[in-house]
Amino acid sequence: MSGKAYASNHPCFSVSDALSHVYIQYPPLRCALAGTGSFLYDDGNKLLLGLTSDRVFSWKTAPYIPHVAPSSDPLFDGPVLSIRYSLDLKLLAIQRSNYEVQIWNKQTGDTISQKCRFESESILGFFWTDCPICDIVFVKTSGLNFYSYNTELKSLYLVETKKLNVSWHIYTHESRLVLLASGMQCKSFTGYQLSSVGIIRLSRFEITMAKSEANNKPILAEDVHIIT
Repeated sequence: MSGKAYASNHPCFSVSDALSHVYIQYPPLRCALAGTGSFLYDDGNKLLLGLTSDRVFSWKTAPYIPHVAPSSDPLFDGPVLSIRYSLDLKLLAIQRSNYEVQIWNKQTGDTISQKCRFESESILGFFWTDCPICDIVFVKTSGLNFYSYNTELKSLYLVETKKLNVSWHIYTHESRLVLLASGMQCKSFTGYQLSSVGIIRLSRFEITMAKSEANNKPILAEDVHIIT
């Protein structure tokens, strides 16, 4: 795999060995694995994931060791909207649709499926966490669901629910913070931080838009970033 990268220069910043932003110029990536259709990033484990029709290949990015063969696991049949390994790498969760997430236990081979309970809600995403009260969090249009994985029962146990109308979200494992956007223009934000002492709710805040037309729904998802 190769790509040409360069750092963005700005007169306000001095050149150093540490880069805050890196841009990959066209062509962005070239992969030697035949049949690789898409790439995803698992920020919880710092893994670059390459998907083929029947397998998921993973490269460790931190620390990055060149010329090391990737690890791989079977992907099974079905669409893949999102995919993340548990933080101990023993479980693999795959979002198959807006209503279903499958979790595969690599040690036992068991697979469980978690689906939406109501037709009116859908799954926007999920992430694994090292918060002491839960193992995985589902972000739904109806709010947050915090689950604990039970190895013996081979099931997910619902620990807690935070009800909130959610249009889209953003999460980073580095910050342990999930931001939920809601409202007519999706400019109202509610934040939850999954810390070592539990779940902390941040004060709700709104983004001031340059255009205030009530009927417009600006797309902020690509312009919002969590900086640690």
